[in-house]
Amino acid sequence: MVRLNKNGGPRNPEKIDRMCSLFTDLSSKDMKRDLYIVAHVIRIGRMLLNDSKKGPPHLHYRRPYGCAVLSIMDVLQSISEIKEEKDFVLKVYT
Repeated sequence: MVRLNKNGGPRNPEKIDRMCSLFTDLSSKDMKRDLYIVAHVIRIGRMLLNDSKKGPPHLHYRRPYGCAVLSIMDVLQSISEIKEEKDFVLKVYT
């Protein structure tokens, strides 16, 4: 999980490089199916942008902000063509 500040940047930028996942339990049968990496973006904070004085200050809401999807097949094709590590950007739909 990456926590962002109010400007949309990472709260702890030094931890970004350590955030990765390795999927080792995908069989060759699984790899032939349509697989996707799905990212759900959740906003934690006040319900409205202008309600800074209303309610207790410790009350924070978890609200859906957006979603991003990346096809595993696109990743595998790109990696096999280039033969090196590559960063992938997921567009977040809000």
